[in-house]
Amino acid sequence: MKELINKVKQNKLLFILLIIIILFTILGILFPSLINSENKALIKDSIENFMASIDKNNIDYISAFISSITNNIIVTILIWILGISIIGIPIILISIAFKSFLTGFSITSIFITYGIKGTLIAIVYTLPNIINLLGSFLLGYYAISFSIMIYKSVFKKETRNWQPIVKRYLKIGIFFIIFSIIVSIIESYLIPKILLFI
Repeated sequence: MKELINKVKQNKLLFILLIIIILFTILGILFPSLINSENKALIKDSIENFMASIDKNNIDYISAFISSITNNIIVTILIWILGISIIGIPIILISIAFKSFLTGFSITSIFITYGIKGTLIAIVYTLPNIINLLGSFLLGYYAISFSIMIYKSVFKKETRNWQPIVKRYLKIGIFFIIFSIIVSIIESYLIPKILLFI
């Protein structure tokens, strides 16, 4: 554990990304407590309607899967492409911050709806968000690292053997596209079944 903490401290990029994730997850957790009662009621109604659809087995799994996989793959490809451009770094950071916020927001929304007894539901319900956030964190790290290498090569004239670096980055992109497909399957098919069981 100490070795991991030391590695994070030594790696500025990892440290920055972890700070962004922690900060915006906390903001997401706190945000529902700051909104008015009408918006809280809307959140509660939305979650209750979703759970009611699961109870009645009234979910269009194919549509849910198509929606999830489209969104996940678009975000994955976007982050990967942004890694090729130097100007993409702020957008990658914003994307990770937004996903962190949504994760925190989802957790608190469940507690608003079900209270402490909804702890297990909150864990299961937000599991796809957490997995997605982990994927965005890792892909974002590789994408920003790649972008920094391009910057140093162009502006600081650092020489690199680009062939293995580009091949590795392509493999990373393919891996995270497959990762996105798996997350979409979990989100669309597995999570509703687990929630129905709970």
